[in-house]
Amino acid sequence: MLKEHEYIKQTLERYTNCPLSAFCDHILITNFRQYIQEYSERTGCEIHKGNFRVVNSPELNCTMIDFGIGSPQAALIINCLAYLDNLKSVVMLGMCGGVDDILEIGDFVVPTAAIRGEGTSRHYLPIEFPALPAMSVNLLCLGAVKARNLVPRCGIVYTTDRRLWEFDVEFVDYLKHQRILAIEMELATLFSVAYRYEVPIGSIMLVSDMPLERRGIKDKKLHDELYERHMVTHIDLALDAISNLNDRWVDVERQLHSEW
Repeated sequence: MLKEHEYIKQTLERYTNCPLSAFCDHILITNFRQYIQEYSERTGCEIHKGNFRVVNSPELNCTMIDFGIGSPQAALIINCLAYLDNLKSVVMLGMCGGVDDILEIGDFVVPTAAIRGEGTSRHYLPIEFPALPAMSVNLLCLGAVKARNLVPRCGIVYTTDRRLWEFDVEFVDYLKHQRILAIEMELATLFSVAYRYEVPIGSIMLVSDMPLERRGIKDKKLHDELYERHMVTHIDLALDAISNLNDRWVDVERQLHSEW
């Protein structure tokens, strides 16, 4: 019978169609095939196509994975990555809907916490535990945004496992009356599972729409414009963060010991 660590490593290989020896120390995870394609083209590295899509760039010491959408997928990818012998950090490169009206489409959010409005994270942590990123990783994500003279937005996001919530009047009213910065579908799970397995994680999120505003819900036209206008910058920010993590890893690792 397979032992747990053997089964999980085999699962990662099966889902990525990629040998574990090819994975780099730092991992970017995303929900978008367009990002994987862009990363492959800019690095000149091939895409491994399985349930997850993967591009490994040894030159940057960075692997990008498109793991799909939703909390169960988010839990699975972190659970699997936690068993990589060489793993150092994970950065989530995703999109979110703006809730607070200080946000605009195209802003970059570096969340400081996530409300566990999904159901998956309870399998990894008791419900009373907060969902938090690793601050030492998140600070370098924040620094990457600032270094390009952009204004990073920081605060609490709400993670839901429900799609098409925008038409639920009661839920929308709840969001309006809380100090919630944005809403998305994976971060609380990612942070919770990462804490459970001591995976250093941070995130840089792109505001893709303002769903609580009149005509603010993302339609097909806006969806296409987002990639054209913001994808390259979003990936640049993530790679800047990864470069700093790679260069400063000795200090980051020392700080992580005090966090955990």
